Amino acid sequence: MDIQLMRSQRDQLRRQRGQSMVEFALCIPFMLLLLMSTCYFGFAFYTKQIVSMATQEGVRMASRLDLTVPQNADYVRGFTTDGQMLNENSPVYRIFSAAHLLSGGTTGNLPTGSSVQVLPFDNPSIALPAGTVAVQIQYPFTFINSPLFSGNLNIWTSFTGPPITLQNWTITEQSVAIQEVF
Repeated sequence: MDIQLMRSQRDQLRRQRGQSMVEFALCIPFMLLLLMSTCYFGFAFYTKQIVSMATQEGVRMASRLDLTVPQNADYVRGFTTDGQMLNENSPVYRIFSAAHLLSGGTTGNLPTGSSVQVLPFDNPSIALPAGTVAVQIQYPFTFINSPLFSGNLNIWTSFTGPPITLQNWTITEQSVAIQEVF
């Protein structure tokens, strides 16, 4: 009787281990989806906040400078209009540098496809109210930036259904202020 009790307990323990492995196999895709989507939205929010803060600091500085002098607009931008580094003392450059969003982390250029404009001086076709100045930054958001991976990230949740796509997109922020210096 003792041997039969031990065998039944051993068999029950094996069944429980198998059940745990099946439950884990069923849950792991959802746990990975939750982890990846949390990381994606967290990094997207972080990047958007950095771009927003850079436009606000840039327009704050632009409102206090005479932007008819080209060097002042270059100083505010810190970059050429297409994202190449000009001045590492610029408030916009320092914010991107502190956030490690430059090509070399804390140094370098903005990613390809970026633009920094002081409006209306860099683009007179954009109409602003008289006496105002704006800074507009376009920054390409890329979740996974690797030479081995390019494009959007697809997460498949089933064999037959469509994937959940974590897309790359361009963050565009613009801040406007009244000019203090004329």
